Amino acid sequence: MLVPLDTRLKVLHQVPHTISYVIRKRQQVDSLSELPKEKQPTNEILWDGSPEDLDDWLATVFDRGHKTTITDINLSEVEE
Repeated sequence: MLVPLDTRLKVLHQVPHTISYVIRKRQQVDSLSELPKEKQPTNEILWDGSPEDLDDWLATVFDRGHKTTITDINLSEVEE
C-alpha cells in the first residue's frame, strides 16, 4: 500500500464508495502503475474518467491489432 489510493483522501470516512469498489480500484491502480511511465494513464483518466476513457487510452497506447499466434512464440525458449 505504498502508492496512495487517492491523494485527495486523508481519512477513511472521506471514501465515497463501497469497500469492494475501493479494493477493485486499488488493484487497477497497482496494475497500471507497473506500466512504463509514458504508457500510464493520466490521473484525470484514472480517477475522473469513465471506463471507456481508460479503454480508449489503453487502445491508443498499445497496438491491439496484433494478436499473438503460435508462430510468434519461439518454441526453443519455452521451458518444459
